Amino acid sequence: MTTVGERHNVGLGDPLDAAPAIRYGLLDTSVLVAEENAWPLMTERFPEYLYVSPITLAELEARILSAPDPETRAVRQSTLDMVSGMTVLEINEQVASCWSSLLVQLASVGRRVDSNHLWTAAIAYAYGVGLITTDTDLHALDDLDGPIIIDV
Repeated sequence: MTTVGERHNVGLGDPLDAAPAIRYGLLDTSVLVAEENAWPLMTERFPEYLYVSPITLAELEARILSAPDPETRAVRQSTLDMVSGMTVLEINEQVASCWSSLLVQLASVGRRVDSNHLWTAAIAYAYGVGLITTDTDLHALDDLDGPIIIDV
């Protein structure tokens, strides 16, 4: 079983070649916050290989900078440290195209997703990996042409 703290740095190959079995997953910030707070996670649903996005790294850093006290700051810093060696799936032209597609699809059915969540979903979709999350608002993408959402 893979845990949040395990680091896997492997090549993804062609980002459009998504295997039927989900072996690769992008961790949403919500999963890391849940881990930090010892909230229960269904880690058995985690794919074998885990990645992070620059969006998650930025959100984790913002949480450190906004910590109300040194103890909270230290806990939040340890969460960022835990993922610091993981492969970061970069934002590129393909991700930007996926973001645009998801945005237009959502608008056509009268739905919205938080901007950071939409970027994270676009990264997962572009790289052909599952999006591991605890956030239910990402289910606005369920019946659209987008990433596979893995609730944990």
